[in-house]
Amino acid sequence: MLSSPVQALIEIFNSELANVRFGDMDAKGLAHLASEVQSATDTVANAQASLDAARAMLLERQEAMLQHAERALAYARIYAETNEPLRARLDTVALGSLARSDGAFPPRTKVGVGEAGRRRKRSRKAEVESGAASEPSSSAAE
Repeated sequence: MLSSPVQALIEIFNSELANVRFGDMDAKGLAHLASEVQSATDTVANAQASLDAARAMLLERQEAMLQHAERALAYARIYAETNEPLRARLDTVALGSLARSDGAFPPRTKVGVGEAGRRRKRSRKAEVESGAASEPSSSAAE
């Protein structure tokens, strides 16, 4: 991309100074350099588009990884309910700290939604236990 002053100078060399040469400075030399600048500008624009696409893909893959890791951690915690050493080790895992290579991770904005992007549900075991505690037992009713 050429600045306005440089473009104006090239126009002057292409018109009023078309037949004038100052050492190695002439309209043809300026036009050649302007072409090289435009080519480099195009290369940068293409590289930037590729970088933007790669960053978008990275974000998608990181989000997918985080969602799978959250599910895996949830399953592992259920599995480890009777294994105190494993449960303690799993409790040290903080998945919210996963980040992009630039140190940031897109914040979650949904209210009332768990980290995996879905509403958290009580486990079947918790529902049965809470239901059993709130219902009167058949022996107490008799």
